[in-house]
Amino acid sequence: MVDELTVCAAAFFRIKGKDIVAEKEFSMGISLDLRWMSVKEANALIKIMISSGVITLKDGYLRPAFDLSEIDVPMAYRPSANFVKKVLDMHRESEPVKKTQDSDNVFSEMISMAEKSGMRRAGYVAACNSLSRKLGVDIEVAGVMILRDIGSDVSELYEKVRNAVINK
Repeated sequence: MVDELTVCAAAFFRIKGKDIVAEKEFSMGISLDLRWMSVKEANALIKIMISSGVITLKDGYLRPAFDLSEIDVPMAYRPSANFVKKVLDMHRESEPVKKTQDSDNVFSEMISMAEKSGMRRAGYVAACNSLSRKLGVDIEVAGVMILRDIGSDVSELYEKVRNAVINK
């Protein structure tokens, strides 16, 4: 019996009509084109499929590690919600624990600095989120920029923010 990881990979490659795709094409295809799961879940799926030996990664390109013609894919295949949940659980177990405490402490410190400068907490956080999205940067980076713009001395934050961003 073939596991659902293999069926999922076979379905994707058959739908695309290719036996080799770029990593980004795989994750975007599964999430945006097929709407099987989010981009984050699709990236987790890639890692699980590679570690399980279902697909191979070479030079940024993914290939099935099996003969596509040997896999029986059901009509209108779509991964089940349980499968997606299981993939995320497997991914979380395999991921090292991230150091988010540094990031939380730095951002809390920046919120305090903003409040001392006369800015309301909610306004500061909203401004940070907006700038972060607009520039495509981490929230800590946006936070430093906003603090700088309101006249706060942010020189002591540079190293802390750098470490928080690197450790994410």
